[in-house]
Amino acid sequence: MSPAERIAAVLAPVERPLLREYSVKAIGDALREGRFLVSFPRGALGPGPSRVLRGMLDELGAPAEGVARLEPLQSRAASLHFGLEPEGAHWVLKCYLEFADRDRPEPGLAFRALKWRDDGAFALSDYRDAGPLTAPELAKRITAGLPEGAVRDALLSLAALPTPQPLTLLDVTEPGNPRRSLDLNLTPLRATLGAHTESLTRLLGPASAPLLAREAACPLGHVAAGTARDGRPFATLYFGAHRVRGAL
Repeated sequence: MSPAERIAAVLAPVERPLLREYSVKAIGDALREGRFLVSFPRGALGPGPSRVLRGMLDELGAPAEGVARLEPLQSRAASLHFGLEPEGAHWVLKCYLEFADRDRPEPGLAFRALKWRDDGAFALSDYRDAGPLTAPELAKRITAGLPEGAVRDALLSLAALPTPQPLTLLDVTEPGNPRRSLDLNLTPLRATLGAHTESLTRLLGPASAPLLAREAACPLGHVAAGTARDGRPFATLYFGAHRVRGAL
């Protein structure tokens, strides 16, 4: 059974609908496709959600040490997200806890995620925000958080677009390794990829042009950029969020 099939099997009992979103990561000379997230309220797990989530993580082969470090916060989560990412010869599986604004376990902590490879390696990621930011505040944080270049310019241009509500920017870190990135939520734009092809091509590089053309009608979600665990720069685009009923 493939990793994607395993996630589908584990999520099969969860009450529908779920939300599925695709993503693509540019790192080194590669463009990693085949990534996705599936999201749902924690309450959809039914009675005993903590027990149910532990069982799901066990079925997906999550390392016991990583689960134990996620465990203290899982009862505080409002929503859950399961993800998958190809990483060379390996697959990375992910489980995110999302916390409501009114019930953050730590100041600014919006998400905590456990990410593990099929060889047993794992990391915990913290996603923190400072709340909605004005355009000048966004620009200041992006300029300070990313090196000069096309990727930073792309984020700055996207952050400067007029929106009906302030955008949020997440600061992502992983204790114990160089992973550091910024994640800009562009959902309030209610835009498609095709509406911002130029900025997104600068973000992901020329190799992304065929994908952006193919998915031009898909909704734009959020973008991220920074430094990966191995120290290499990366950029990510999330897109195509849609409700899923029945099989994933």
